[in-house]
Amino acid sequence: MKYSIGILAAFVLACSPVAAFAQSGAAGSWDLTLSTPQGNTPVGLTLALTGDKLSGELSGPMGAVPVAGTAAGNDVKVSAEVNIQGMALTFVFDGKVNGDAMDGNVKVGDFGEFPFTGKRAAAKAAAAAAPTAAASAGVPITDLNGKWDIKLVIPGMGEMPATAVLKQDGGKVTGTLNGAAGEMVLAGTVTGTTVKFDFEADTPQGKLPITMTGVIGATSVVGKASIAGMGEADWTATRAAVQ
Repeated sequence: MKYSIGILAAFVLACSPVAAFAQSGAAGSWDLTLSTPQGNTPVGLTLALTGDKLSGELSGPMGAVPVAGTAAGNDVKVSAEVNIQGMALTFVFDGKVNGDAMDGNVKVGDFGEFPFTGKRAAAKAAAAAAPTAAASAGVPITDLNGKWDIKLVIPGMGEMPATAVLKQDGGKVTGTLNGAAGEMVLAGTVTGTTVKFDFEADTPQGKLPITMTGVIGATSVVGKASIAGMGEADWTATRAAVQ
């Protein structure tokens, strides 16, 4: 589905100043395959970009763990601390993004360096709220109450930050989404590990209906935002640190 640049630009203006954007590059959800002597190992990698800083989540057979690193042009370097059978190992991914593909090497503690390849996760999986590796590993979050930091990423345009304050009552969720343009009221539902929010953004072009659908994981919620039926943006929400 092609993006309507006017609609997406209006959404950007509603949620965050253009100056807050960084080129997306590595930002988004990735399906990676690590090539090791034991065979190929699939993992999920979800990245958000702020300036040249990367944050996100690595998930796979070992569960879900946070990652952090940097991006410079098409070069990406992130690391994660992974516990495997009681042994703490540092995974360092050093790769290069080429459109919707990523490849490079991953250093696994003192066990050596192995090649990896990857591609952007299929959009339809998140849009349909099907569990992904990044969102389904580990025990899912069961309580959405509180404040959340949200990052939306539009491929080729960049990233916009926002915050949300949510109140969950059984299968219903209400709250507010806050961006540079002010506060927007949202309402939605939670069914199992699937969450769905609807709200309207005030833009120079008028009211803009937006639906956010995501999958609740162990440390974050990952999904897609459908913008007036004209396009989609990736989004990730993590619980805000207690001040």
